[in-house]
Parts: sequence; structure tokens; C-alpha cells
Amino acid sequence: MPSLLLLVFGPIALLLAEPAVELGHVEGRVLSRVEGKKLERVGAAHVLVAGEALITGDASRFEIKTSGGIWRVGRRAVFVLSDNNARLLAGTALLQVPSDQVWSVTSRRSVLGVPAGTWLVQAVDNGGFKIVCIDSDQPIQAKGETSKPLDPAVQLKLRPGELVFLQPGGATFSPIVTIFLEELLATSRLVGGFPDELPGLRRIVNQAVAQRDRLKTLSNAVVVGATEAGSFQIAVPNPAEKKAEAAKPSEAKP
Repeated sequence: MPSLLLLVFGPIALLLAEPAVELGHVEGRVLSRVEGKKLERVGAAHVLVAGEALITGDASRFEIKTSGGIWRVGRRAVFVLSDNNARLLAGTALLQVPSDQVWSVTSRRSVLGVPAGTWLVQAVDNGGFKIVCIDSDQPIQAKGETSKPLDPAVQLKLRPGELVFLQPGGATFSPIVTIFLEELLATSRLVGGFPDELPGLRRIVNQAVAQRDRLKTLSNAVVVGATEAGSFQIAVPNPAEKKAEAAKPSEAKP
């Protein structure tokens, strides 16, 4: 992971706002890397300093509560917090953004604006992001790159249970894919793997049940490329795509 660590400490100065931000619940091995210092294992109540990178191992995760919102970061992640914004160079984070706020998440190549609501954001190898809307009625924003911001940002509104990719460079989104939100809630350790229940979980579960009822007539579920167990696995094609597939002539069996 040295290459990822080098990316954390670039020319961009990252300053943490007052009051000091500290880690909440921590599970597994979480390492802290501050420029000029050795790696150090940290736990709950550890106070973050400017530019500090947090690196998680297998079966590891942590939570940070700040400004009325929540960050939950999963395994094999490289994460740097700067006020209410973050650099996510590897791994997956759950964000719960307060009303009337937009948080920014930056990868190696892209800047994503995340509005009020609950979201899963995963850094992908090409420098983009994979995003799942868990609960929100506000659009996400493609903001371009740190050195080449978009003005205005490209916006895309997702419904709970929809997944999209922010392409490398942060300027465009992929087509939307629908996933089974109920399955995601049941398996994601970022949703259910912490002592404190995720705020608003009952509302989110109700939305997942309603989505299941809408999708129950679709039987040709497929698996989309996932890089972390329990995340973004089960997808359902657009109903129009299903009809088109059914309309194709069947092949003769040998």
C-alpha cells in the first residue's frame, strides 16, 4: 500500500476544523499515518490531526461523528478527513450527511459532492467512485478533478437502492443500476456492524421493503462486479431490458 500512502500526502493542505475530531467505535486493526512519523495503531477516542491518514486492515472498521453527521469506514481503506470532507483512496465509506449540507469525497482523480442523506461510496481502481443511495432525495454532484473543477457541477438524482459510477476525472456518471436495498442492509457491516444503530434505520428498512414489493415481479437478478463482500452485489435489470431479452428468439437445443 505504499503508493496509496504517497498519494495521501500531496501538495494539498488538509486542515481539521475545531473542535478536535476523534474516533468513535473501532474494530480490528486501524493504523494512523502522519507525515514524518511511523505507523501507529489507534483505537476509540484517538484525536485526529491535520493530514492524518487512517488505514484499515481485514475485518476492520471505524466510525467518526462530526457536525451532526457520520462517517463509517470499512476494511482495506485509506481515508483522510478534512473538516466534513475526505479523501478516500481505497475501500468503502458510509456517509450520513446532515440536512442542508454537501460533503465532498475525493479520490486520486475525482471529486464527488454528497448531499444530505445516507450513502455508500467505494473508491475504485480507476480513480472513480461507486455510489449507492441508501436514503436521500437530493442529487449527487460530479465536481470534476481537484485541479480541474466543473462549473457548474453535474448533478444526478438517485432513488434509494440505485447504484452509479462516477467516472475517472469526476465529470460524468455511468448509467444507473438498481440493486436490492434490503439485501444490502442485511449484509453490509457498515450498516449493521456497529454497537449504535444507524440513525433513521427504521425509515430506511421501510423503504427497502417498499422497493422489494416494486421489484418482486422481476426474476432475472444478476450479480454486478463487487470488490467487498456484502456491498453492491445483487442487481436487477431495467424492466424494459427484461422485456427486450424476452422478445429475443429462443435458440434450438442440441
